[in-house]
Amino acid sequence: MVDAGERTHTVELTDGRVLAYLDLGDPDGHVVVSNHGGLSSRLDVVPADDAARAAGIRLLGPDRPGIGGSTRSPGRALLDWPGDVASLVDHLGVERFSVMGWSLGGLYAAACAHVLADRIAAAALIACPIPATWDDEGDHLNRMDRVLLELSGKAAPIDRAIFHLLHAAAQRAPKAFAKQSGVSGDLARELPRAVAAGLEDPKGVLDDYRVFGAPWGFSPEDLAVPVHLWQGDADELVPPSWGQRLASAIPGATLTVVPGASHFLWYDHWAEIFATLRPD
Repeated sequence: MVDAGERTHTVELTDGRVLAYLDLGDPDGHVVVSNHGGLSSRLDVVPADDAARAAGIRLLGPDRPGIGGSTRSPGRALLDWPGDVASLVDHLGVERFSVMGWSLGGLYAAACAHVLADRIAAAALIACPIPATWDDEGDHLNRMDRVLLELSGKAAPIDRAIFHLLHAAAQRAPKAFAKQSGVSGDLARELPRAVAAGLEDPKGVLDDYRVFGAPWGFSPEDLAVPVHLWQGDADELVPPSWGQRLASAIPGATLTVVPGASHFLWYDHWAEIFATLRPD
């Protein structure tokens, strides 16, 4: 079992903020930077440690600003994130690497693939939302995200109160939280931990939702690195059609649709995902 405390490190960024990150897998392997999901934290890749080691992947899982152990950056935008990632890999002496992102983290992985294209070997976007600027995005959002997204702009105190309640549920009643989330096995233990860590500061989570509802600052059509999309056809949070739309928009992208898979599909498919992220 991974001791997340021992495997968590920090780096000071040029503006004085601190970025916390997990360092998992094969320490000598190809570096993959994982972008955690919304309402989560760096801990959501803890279950991937063994698979990353077996695949020859050094898996870095940073917390976004204001989440987990990373210092908040009020007013941050999606395109601010690649600079933080560049600082992390520079600190570690890494020149070329891959990125992956699950759920909301897919947006951040795409931003890195766009801004840092000359350093990115490949990108994996797993259960990734479409841009908020696409006309019908809001019409097909799941009910929870639709409410949280609307409140983030109109009634932030209510959003923060909801995040407080979710944090308390994940921390104090993890079994009930896991059952309500529809997960079992090892994931029933790890998911509440990742969520509890991610919701410690509701302001940082609110920042994440504001980024979710804002323009990306680039178009999926602008991506010029190998992109691999993964989508479960039983995803209850991200409409499966979104994967197809992104695959059609991103030049040369591949799409793997996993029959019967839910929003949490990456937890069952680490090996296959890692195989697409290794350099040629």
